[in-house]
Amino acid sequence: MDETENKKYRSAEILGKKVLMRLLEDGDEIGSHIKEITFANKLNVSRTPIRSAFAYLEEKGFLVKKPNQGYFLAKLPPEPIKESLHQDSEELSALTPMCYQIGQDYLRGLLAKNFTESELMSRYGQSRKMIQTLLLAMEQDGWLTRSLGYGWEFNDFISSPIAYEQSYRFRCLIEPEALLEPRFEVNQTQIHMLRVTQLDILNNPEKLVSAGQMFNAGVLFHETLVAMSGNVFLLDTLKRINRLRRLIEYNVNAKRTIPKKECEEHLALLTLIENGRLKEASNFLRQHLARATSEKALIVQKLFE
Repeated sequence: MDETENKKYRSAEILGKKVLMRLLEDGDEIGSHIKEITFANKLNVSRTPIRSAFAYLEEKGFLVKKPNQGYFLAKLPPEPIKESLHQDSEELSALTPMCYQIGQDYLRGLLAKNFTESELMSRYGQSRKMIQTLLLAMEQDGWLTRSLGYGWEFNDFISSPIAYEQSYRFRCLIEPEALLEPRFEVNQTQIHMLRVTQLDILNNPEKLVSAGQMFNAGVLFHETLVAMSGNVFLLDTLKRINRLRRLIEYNVNAKRTIPKKECEEHLALLTLIENGRLKEASNFLRQHLARATSEKALIVQKLFE
């Protein structure tokens, strides 16, 4: 296996472990139909790397591919290795401060959209092995896509303070209205899940909550509420905005402490929704987004200075 093939296999292995962890967390049973598009959405990557991850899991015996039907879950890892699997997946895909520096340099126009490993080695004074580790982590988190040959490419992201503020103003238009949709239906199980997630962040020491965890928890919170509206167009639009702001939000959250105010407002909003006070919840959500815009916009301005 040459170097390029080895890197692709390693990338498939890392993503494959993430897929396996999600299967464990979601409680999928043996024989379940495992769809590429489902995991592409869950892990915020395109279908091409998911396809490679599925092939890796098939090779290891966890998935089986049936002609004209797709992949099905063949087995799950035994109990003794589940914890180590989780630790390996987290460790292999961990974003380091250097990842955030690379992302910030791209947002500020100091790095081109397309680049090579050698260019990063020269710019940051790191070994090829270190750069490859950083690139794999960023690829698995949806920042990058591997180009043909030895190149890499940043995915499409919001890349200016103006566009960032505009994305929040657009969210102020659609998210509060989602709570007032005629088919909005409160899902108590999901409300409970969101409350537990917010409390976990609120009650954890700062060092245990990463920028990625803060972003993903926020995305889960807002997309789950909009999904309750029953309006697929509102949800699809919000998902696209969240994909585009992913990189800039990671860099913003890396410069923030635990957003205590944000978590407290999320919990207050859940209580309003749970009690059926949707008009009040809609107004509260609009104010919440406006406050977040003001706070984060200041950080974003500094990112681009």
